[in-house]
Amino acid sequence: MAFSLPVLLLGACSQFAWRPASLAVERGWSETGKELVQTEVMYEERNSWNPMMGTRLKRNYKTKFRIYDLNGTPDPKGDPPIYNHEVAHWTLPGSAYYHSSTGRLFWIQGLDDQYGGNSRVPSVWSPQGYHSFDPSKFLTAEQTVLHFIPSPDGGTAALLLGKTDPNLEIHSPKLILADTNGRSSTDDKNYFEAALSEWKEIPTFQIRWSQDSSRIYLRLGKEVVQIGRKDGKISKAKEFPRCFFPSTNFGPVGISPAGSGGDSSNERRLEPAPFRNYSDRPMVKHIDQIRNCTKTE
Repeated sequence: MAFSLPVLLLGACSQFAWRPASLAVERGWSETGKELVQTEVMYEERNSWNPMMGTRLKRNYKTKFRIYDLNGTPDPKGDPPIYNHEVAHWTLPGSAYYHSSTGRLFWIQGLDDQYGGNSRVPSVWSPQGYHSFDPSKFLTAEQTVLHFIPSPDGGTAALLLGKTDPNLEIHSPKLILADTNGRSSTDDKNYFEAALSEWKEIPTFQIRWSQDSSRIYLRLGKEVVQIGRKDGKISKAKEFPRCFFPSTNFGPVGISPAGSGGDSSNERRLEPAPFRNYSDRPMVKHIDQIRNCTKTE
């Protein structure tokens, strides 16, 4: 009995020790359908000393991006990624895009240990040496990055920003069209800013790039507006694409099935990329004709 107390204490302490954990791996296809990016968010967690909290404590988030070449026949034992990139923060779910023609990876990155919180920035990286652009000229501390969507040609990114209150209402929303063709943050000087009447994170508020990257459409409840990429001019759209999902011709599509990673020993199973027929056609003129599409017909 003399050893019971230390053993019990050791068992109790182990319940509150920090241990590694991770979220489900997300996947997304490039615009060509020939590359796939996996996004894995990892962290440390432990049980709280206060049982009334009802949740585990988490810290030290980091994200691993793995980009795979899907050309040819995949090795069932797992092909290694062609590129790896790691950042010391969490990544917002569904925000990672890899554009193969420009070799750029886009994502929304958190800045603290509050996963999914409002402290986040848009980020860009490329294995060819392009690392990011500086959003400080249009992103202030009280604003939250709600969406960060690259154009089909990868040369411009649409950012939707807003101030969120405790009730999750969004105030002073605006859309930024930022150039991503520079090689460093000092080259990215071209951007357009458009104030929006309102924005809500509900299905009747959506963003959609045109197929040729010349304009972006915004569904704002009962109307659709368009913004020109070159001049930033905003106007009411007389007609617009029927499909408002996906918002661009590549990007995240969901959770990766078991064994789809190149560093996995399980058999790899991948379904085809769903965005290959991304098109502006058919164009429609009425809000009630808008559809969410994984493929255009």
